[in-house]
Amino acid sequence: MAEMTELHIDLGNTRGKWRLLHGGQRVAQGKVDPNTGRGLARLHSLDIEVIKPIQVILASVAKSSVEAHLRSVLRDYCDCVIETLYTQSTALGLVNSYASPDRMGVDRWLAMLAAWYPNQTGVVVVDAGSALTLDVVTESGQHQGGVIIPGTDLSERVLLEQTGKVRFDEDVAHELKLGNSTAECVRFGIAHAQLGALESIAQRFDLHAYKWFFAGGAGAWLQARMDVSGELAPDLVLDGVGLVARIESSANR
Repeated sequence: MAEMTELHIDLGNTRGKWRLLHGGQRVAQGKVDPNTGRGLARLHSLDIEVIKPIQVILASVAKSSVEAHLRSVLRDYCDCVIETLYTQSTALGLVNSYASPDRMGVDRWLAMLAAWYPNQTGVVVVDAGSALTLDVVTESGQHQGGVIIPGTDLSERVLLEQTGKVRFDEDVAHELKLGNSTAECVRFGIAHAQLGALESIAQRFDLHAYKWFFAGGAGAWLQARMDVSGELAPDLVLDGVGLVARIESSANR
């Protein structure tokens, strides 16, 4: 029997990731520009017996126009069937706290599934991308809730756009110091705000005993500075896509 080829995609407005599986095994992974589809060309160079149609499983929080464009690009690249994943009220024992689950980004939902389901212990999922999100799941699988905070780049951009004299050209790293220039004050202030928010939540809700997962561009920076049991998991959303795909495949056998 021919082995199935699957393409899993985690799509945001500014970046996307893909993972190709053949016979259930990962054979390649890469990034894709949501606006152009650039980054998918590697699929043509892979030395595997691709079985068509390829099963594409898409998790998207992108604008509808961006998602529609990528769908068009995908159909040009390969003969494919596209399945779209959505946030649910419950799945695999995980219970969503949202009264309207469709209002939660599917990336957060899949990341929670990937973090909680394998060991079913209390987890905190931090994704430090365009927005800094944090979600808490208890050992029993109950989503306690979360927070959404502007990410580092967004915080800086809003500050520069909404003030008249906060301007700088220096490239300053984010550090936990007091600044001696506008650039340092802005970058250091954002660093304190991001880490301080996580530390406050950990303390206020007694989350130090939970397993923490860090994803996103600033995930490693935050993990290194948090006094918690943490794991860097940059592909947590794709892991969630794969988990859902495996469960669905088993159920359909």
